[in-house]
Amino acid sequence: MPRSLVISVHDFRSRRKASVHFITQELAKRGATRFFSVGFSRLSEHRGDTRTDLKDRANRTEIVDGVQCYLYHKTWHPFTLRKAALLPFERLLFRAYRATMPSIFRRWVRWADFIFVESGMSPIFIADIRRLNPNAKIIYLASDDLSVVGAAETVKRDFVKHFDKIDTVRLPSRFLLDGLPHGRSAVFAPHGIDRSLAEKSYPNPYGTRKGCVSVGSMLFDASFFNIAAPLFPDVDFHIIGAGKAVEGLDDRPNIIVHAEMPFAETLPYVQHAAFGVAPYRDADTPKYLIDTSLKLKQFGLFGIPAVCPDFALGDTPGRFGYRPGNADSISAAIKSALAYDTPISIDAPSWSDIVDRLLTPDRFPEHRFSSAG
Repeated sequence: MPRSLVISVHDFRSRRKASVHFITQELAKRGATRFFSVGFSRLSEHRGDTRTDLKDRANRTEIVDGVQCYLYHKTWHPFTLRKAALLPFERLLFRAYRATMPSIFRRWVRWADFIFVESGMSPIFIADIRRLNPNAKIIYLASDDLSVVGAAETVKRDFVKHFDKIDTVRLPSRFLLDGLPHGRSAVFAPHGIDRSLAEKSYPNPYGTRKGCVSVGSMLFDASFFNIAAPLFPDVDFHIIGAGKAVEGLDDRPNIIVHAEMPFAETLPYVQHAAFGVAPYRDADTPKYLIDTSLKLKQFGLFGIPAVCPDFALGDTPGRFGYRPGNADSISAAIKSALAYDTPISIDAPSWSDIVDRLLTPDRFPEHRFSSAG
């Protein structure tokens, strides 16, 4: 049975779920799995780190849902200094962080057969991983383009320098290919779905009111709701886990804000929504968001229409686009979503299929980018 280690700036125990969580859950079904969370410190706490509620569980191991977890927390962590003149100091910070990693990190790296490195800060460890465990298969999870998420110049340079030490690159969108030195090791593995989630029946949290839902804080645009809520007073706009971005919301009776909640608790809001909202801010948003938005995929899984900016539409049925900040287009998109009665379904692999592609890519030549185009 394979032994897997995941290294990420996420934590497996976080309420908010990303693709790395679902991949880890699947890995845990196949063998011993560990999850090491990096980049958490007093500095990141002040910046609103979503792992802050796990601080009391940091720097010790804990097994949750069959996954052994470790959240590494210290006083500081390296970050981008942005100015070219400060690059030598930035590199020094990252070097010091790597050198002071706890011994459990090195033990876990040596222990693993497969090591999953997620985009963000984690690429700085690629060289260390290969040195500590020459036989491990290194799988890079390209959840985002490093330039798009503002990764430090040190991280971007190390990623390019050590790219060929990676065995397999997981790309959830073909639009991420341009961010790689080359695509020879890349495998197309889009976000999977768990169809069993939509097959269950959940209690209706909306009562007699018509409700819509937005989940998450990524590029959250409060202006969408400030415009939409007065236009549709008979619709309750439920906003879950938007973090500090809710400070920009107007105080209106049909804008209902919920704190971040465990993933499972969001599902009733999605299942019974009249439509879902992906209120992305227009900030030079990358094209790969069309493929990598988990919230949009979740709306499709549950068969509800989605309202999103034009740049996130793609060619998926049941999505209705608007121009951020434009009241007429927002109104038209919501009216279309409310009137839409065509059954919605999505054609997507399971997370089990995705993990198969990553662990045994040679079995799936059709998903190699050299084959798939």
